[in-house]
Amino acid sequence: MNINEIGMGYPAWREAGKTKRNHTGTGFAGRIAGVAEGNYAGQAAQAVQEAGKTTAILHGAEEGSGDITIFSGAELASGSSYSVYKTAEFDPQYPVYKVKIWDKSGNVTERMVDVSKVDPKNCNTAEMYAYTADLKESGKGSFEDTVLKAAVAKAVKNAEQKSAGSWDFSEKTDWVKIARDIMQSAYRYGDLKGYAQWRKFLGFLE
Repeated sequence: MNINEIGMGYPAWREAGKTKRNHTGTGFAGRIAGVAEGNYAGQAAQAVQEAGKTTAILHGAEEGSGDITIFSGAELASGSSYSVYKTAEFDPQYPVYKVKIWDKSGNVTERMVDVSKVDPKNCNTAEMYAYTADLKESGKGSFEDTVLKAAVAKAVKNAEQKSAGSWDFSEKTDWVKIARDIMQSAYRYGDLKGYAQWRKFLGFLE
């Protein structure tokens, strides 16, 4: 499944089991991050660029693993991709998610994230994606309000430090500050809808 005419800084993403058109961001944040739109279906989709550009793969769950894919995404700038899963042993009372991250060479890092131990003011990308996936799965917010906002926040962070390359998935940061900065920027640019959306996301983190 091809995604055409996407710049190298754009994240590609899909919510497992969905075949619909979504937006990774609106207004100010969407423009800053250069966020793409796309249609995705099936357990894995390949985001392909023309010659000289980046290829990334959206991964689903391995057959027979018992895992359920919650979210898959890819950063075309770095060629990396990531997926969040519920395992067969998942307990909603004590939510622990499996997060896998693939680099551009296909090497994979896997970790289990206990959501109760995640601090949004000091956590890495894998932890934040698990944290926001749980917000969605527990019914506290929609996909667009939770996981997708985290993906946009990381894209904005990447855009801010473009000269230094993509922000590493293992690097801890203050996601509350990132969300607040985007919210305040949206307000300054007159994007009141975006401001309200990021204020809602900030409420999930504080």
